[in-house]
Amino acid sequence: MTSPAAPHPTHLDPKPVKTYTIGTLRYDQQALVVLFFWLMWNDFGITLIEQIGSLGGFLMIDQGATYTQMALLGSVGAFVLPWINPWVSTWSDRHRGKMGRRRPFLIFAAPFFAFFLAAYPFMPDLFHYLLRYHWMVALSAHFPMKGEILFMGACGLVSGVFNSVLLAIFSYLYWDVVPESVLGRFQSLSKIAALLAGLIWSFFIFGEGQTGHHPKAVYVGTSLFGLTIYLVSVWQIKEGEYPPPDLHKKGGKMAPIRAYFVECYSQPYYLWIFVASLLYQLGNQGGGYQGYYLRYDLHMSLATIGWVGGWVSTVISAFGMLFGFFIGSLTDRLKPVRLLCPLYILMALGAFGAYFFVRDQWTNLYWSIGRNLVIFGLGIVIGAFTAEIFPHEKLGQFCSAQAVFYQFIIAFVSPLIAMLFDHIHYNRFGYLWSAAFYFFSALAYAKVYRNWKVRHGRTPVPHAG
Repeated sequence: MTSPAAPHPTHLDPKPVKTYTIGTLRYDQQALVVLFFWLMWNDFGITLIEQIGSLGGFLMIDQGATYTQMALLGSVGAFVLPWINPWVSTWSDRHRGKMGRRRPFLIFAAPFFAFFLAAYPFMPDLFHYLLRYHWMVALSAHFPMKGEILFMGACGLVSGVFNSVLLAIFSYLYWDVVPESVLGRFQSLSKIAALLAGLIWSFFIFGEGQTGHHPKAVYVGTSLFGLTIYLVSVWQIKEGEYPPPDLHKKGGKMAPIRAYFVECYSQPYYLWIFVASLLYQLGNQGGGYQGYYLRYDLHMSLATIGWVGGWVSTVISAFGMLFGFFIGSLTDRLKPVRLLCPLYILMALGAFGAYFFVRDQWTNLYWSIGRNLVIFGLGIVIGAFTAEIFPHEKLGQFCSAQAVFYQFIIAFVSPLIAMLFDHIHYNRFGYLWSAAFYFFSALAYAKVYRNWKVRHGRTPVPHAG
């Protein structure tokens, strides 16, 4: 007697659709592609606008500014702007609205930032126009530096106020809408978009921004173009819903401020992260003097420096998709905290080698390609690391606490660094400065990894009550 035949399927079961989630947001693969598309344009727009700031120092020097004067003007901003970051970041963490908790801040701040940035090269003209009035002539006699330089510094400070809002918020939007399981790969794609913006800036715009060419057209045109792209992309990105923020009871009216400082600065786990970030930022202080070494010691024109930057962006863009996907996948697999120490050691070695070997545009090109490949990989890892290492419920709060920690210290240190370089007249030393502090940062991130490992990768979520 034969057994009954198995029932013949009348249809094939549909293949389950893979979904990606973060909070209340759900994406299938097509929706994830659309999200990445708009986020890449978002990164492209903000990167393009940010590139304009690289001309500011050259324009000031052409007006007769010293390194010390520029550092002092920068320190004024460093004392003022850090107060904006924690306020705005914590406010955005706790804000609930129809447009989400991040987008309202970005849409408000971006136009003001672009406007005052575009006004920067017009400040000497404004000062000369105001000298037609006796009150300005009398007032300018008491200026601690040339009026043109002071006006440019003041305009930079105002644009910096709105830029600090953008810098505080724009990365949080990414981390709120991109699923953690693909965050490393997204970071690699976002860096490709940033590289493309840098390529366009270096090849086609940067050389035109020097004095005697078209700095005003560069500032105005780039600001408007980048702003348009940025606002359109922010509008297209949709946020999910968030749980209500926790309540702070201790401290009365000062409860939010008390909670901010107690939660962010009372645990060694987070303080080591802040110290590591500070050492990296101190290393970056050598970057400006490296640029001055190329411009004023090796006598490269801005067009030549831009040509080098353009080819660096071209090479990294050509290999960046493959390299970035590899680093992003490695980050998703190994966890970013494991990769930071070796990457910072490579950063230190790159800066140390540049001190000995950068002598002309070709050696600058070769070393810049190598160093920027490491920076490209580091940017991918840092983006994923930040979203992983800080509590997601208070992401803006802890990111701002990290920024406040190093910005206040750099505000004190930056003028001293400038005085050192004014005294030694040795811009090339900027490479050794960066190498030393990148190495110290690598050691600090090794300690961060040890702390993370002791906690078995669990991020504490402090609550001050």
